[in-house]
Amino acid sequence: MNDTASAFLGIESVPFPRLSLDEFLAWGPDAIIRADVPAVIDVFPPAEPGFYRSAVIEKLGDTNVALFTKDRTKENETRAEVTKIPLRDFFESEPYKSNTDGTYRIVSNIKNQPGAINDLLGFDTGSMFDYHAPLNSANVWANYDGLRGRNHFDEFENFNFQLEGRKRFIVMPPGFKNYYIRSVLRGYANTSETIRVDNPDVKRFPRLAAALAQRRDIVLEPGQMLYLPMGWWHQVDGLDRVNININFWLHNAKIFRHPLILADSLYKAAFRKLKGFYDYQPEQSPMGGKK
Repeated sequence: MNDTASAFLGIESVPFPRLSLDEFLAWGPDAIIRADVPAVIDVFPPAEPGFYRSAVIEKLGDTNVALFTKDRTKENETRAEVTKIPLRDFFESEPYKSNTDGTYRIVSNIKNQPGAINDLLGFDTGSMFDYHAPLNSANVWANYDGLRGRNHFDEFENFNFQLEGRKRFIVMPPGFKNYYIRSVLRGYANTSETIRVDNPDVKRFPRLAAALAQRRDIVLEPGQMLYLPMGWWHQVDGLDRVNININFWLHNAKIFRHPLILADSLYKAAFRKLKGFYDYQPEQSPMGGKK
């Protein structure tokens, strides 16, 4: 039994592919997407702690980011409060930098700053990931320790680079029956009522056990990239003091093979626009244009 199985009712996790950078380059993103299974790729050696924090502040410090504020010390059903702040404030200002319970996290769609993205990742990202295409995005994420995510899925192909800190991804295959989706009428159709799958209430959610038998337990280390296929359910937790990621969300035609995911995507976009929720639209670069 692996070291996490006891937290999942004794159910073992499923192994996942792990590729070298050369193997990933030989396959290419399109082949990885066609394979349609989560995989971890070793991209570059981890840097010294704090290196990417300083680099992100240098390259993106004046960029506006969405600050999500939510009490994560309890199973909170409400939406996070969203405000805009300069990225550097998240790392340099109180109360953010002293937070230890996951209350604050930031995200910003930085697709309009390809120069900064390439500098941070060290290669021509645009030639590999078509994030400039309409509806696609390149996002920078950061959080302090204590972040505990809710079980959910996204309608994008996700290539997620871990720059600093470690994150744990509990990943399960697409589906609806076993996941007890929340209210469609409130725009929650891509999240689960189970909230936390690492300590499930199986009396209340008995079908979840079938999903847990197909889960992948992945701890993403600095310098690694996770490919997370569209529609795969995942719970994400920050494990270290600071976590910084850059990810590429890419639409793919295989969404048409998943009508419920497609329907949720269209509904969610309309719901966010109607309600004025944060919708991951790209920020302009600090100079007001593309770089």
